Amino acid sequence: MKNNTKKFLLLLTVIFCFNCSSSDDTEPMPDGGPEPETNPNPNKITTYDADVKTIIDEQCLRCHTIPLAEGATFPMRNYDETIDGINRDLLKFVQSSGANVMPPSGRLPQATIDIILDWDADGLREN
Repeated sequence: MKNNTKKFLLLLTVIFCFNCSSSDDTEPMPDGGPEPETNPNPNKITTYDADVKTIIDEQCLRCHTIPLAEGATFPMRNYDETIDGINRDLLKFVQSSGANVMPPSGRLPQATIDIILDWDADGLREN
């Protein structure tokens, strides 16, 4: 009986050792969700002048101009003013689907959001 107990403990130890791993290649997300796409279009360099300015002009300038409208807190008439918006969590509001979504008329299509995220991933280049 004593011999069987030793064999059983040895078997449990071996199973435990093979199931434990000291390397973890993944970094857990703070919210436990999957890691988001960090560069939606890695094969293209997205710039403000070529890709983002048109989106800003069509979607943001209704409110983010001078005079400011609809509760906007900063203008976005050019690259420097848009970067100021980025520094004020603009990307968070563009990606939101809650009450603070930008633009207030409704969330942008994901393809448009991906252009903005790609611009961010590419370093917020002007041109």
